[in-house]
Amino acid sequence: MKHLNKKVYKAAVIGIGRIGMKHENDPKRLKPATHFGMWNSSPCVELSAVCDPVSEHLQMANSLNTDVRTYTDAEELLKDVKPDIVSIATWKDTHYEMMKLCSKYEIPAIVCEKPIAESIEHAREIVDELNEKGIHLFINHRRRFDELLYPLREDLKNGIIGEVIQANCLYVYGLITTGTHVIDTLRFLLKDIAGEVKWVIGSRNTFPHFSPPDDPCVDGLIGFENGLKVALQSLNIKDYDLFDFYFYGRKGKVVIKNIGRDIEIYQIRESPEHEGFTELADKPVGIRGGYPRDQFSFLAKNVVESLQGKANSLSTGEDSLKALDILIAMQESVAKGNKIVKV
Repeated sequence: MKHLNKKVYKAAVIGIGRIGMKHENDPKRLKPATHFGMWNSSPCVELSAVCDPVSEHLQMANSLNTDVRTYTDAEELLKDVKPDIVSIATWKDTHYEMMKLCSKYEIPAIVCEKPIAESIEHAREIVDELNEKGIHLFINHRRRFDELLYPLREDLKNGIIGEVIQANCLYVYGLITTGTHVIDTLRFLLKDIAGEVKWVIGSRNTFPHFSPPDDPCVDGLIGFENGLKVALQSLNIKDYDLFDFYFYGRKGKVVIKNIGRDIEIYQIRESPEHEGFTELADKPVGIRGGYPRDQFSFLAKNVVESLQGKANSLSTGEDSLKALDILIAMQESVAKGNKIVKV
C-alpha cells in the first residue's frame, strides 16, 4: 500500500447529502456526524473540496467552511484538487463508478459508504484494482470503528458467555441499506469463533415497512461454518429505529441494544422457581457504553495512520465484498422461494 508522510493531508467529499454532510445539522447527533464533519475536524487533514449536484448542499458546505472549494463534477474536482483522501457518500448505485474514477487518478486513500457496489462482479473488480495500485480502501461499516466492540470480540473469543450456540439480530430499513451493517458486525464478532458464513435462507418481510424502493427488508437464517445459526429479523423504521444483537452462550448472554449504544453481559443464576434448574439472570453483571461513540474520528485516525504506514484498513474491501456476497445470497434465496443458498 502507498504511504504518504505529510504534515497535512488534503481531503475531499463526493456527495454531501445526509451522511455526506447534512447530519451535521442534527442537534442530537454526536459530532462529527458525517464525512464532511470528519475531515473538517480531523487533525492533520484539510477539507479542501466537496462535490454535489445540489446547489443548496454546496451553499451549506460553504457556510460550514468558507475555504472549501465546491464542484458539481467529481472528475473536475479530482483533477484540480489532487486530494490525498476522498470520501464517497453518493447513492449506492454510483459507488463503483466513483471508486473507478478515484482509481483513475490514483487517490491514495478512498473512504466509501456501504455497500461497496451493487454487483459481486463490480465489487471484486474494484477491490482487485485498488489492491494492485496500492490504494487504501475503507468501507464505512461503522461498527468496525466502535472502540467497544474490539474488547467485546476478544471477550467472546475468551469465553465470557461460554460457547456461543444461538444468536439473533434485528434491523430496519432495507436488507442492503442497513442489513449490510448487520452482516458485517456478525462476521466481525463471530468469525474467529464460528468461522465464515456458509449458507443463508432469506424470506421477505411481508408486513408493511418503510425501506428504499429497490431494497425491501428480508428476514432469514445465517449459517456459520461451525454450525452456529443466526436469526435475522426486520421491523419498520417508521415505528421505531432498531439495531440489536442477542448472543446466547452456554454460560450467559450478551446483548447489544439501543442501536449499539449499550452492551450488556448476563450470567446464569439458580432458578428461584424450580429446584435443580438454572436461568439467565434478569440483571446484567456488566454494562458497557451507554453513550454514542465517536466512530467518525476513529475512522479518520485509521485512514491517516494507514497513509503514514502505521496501520491497515479496519474495514477492508475484502470484508465488504464478503458481506455483499451474503446479502445477494439472501436475495437469491427469496427469489427461489426461501431455499437454502450456499455462500
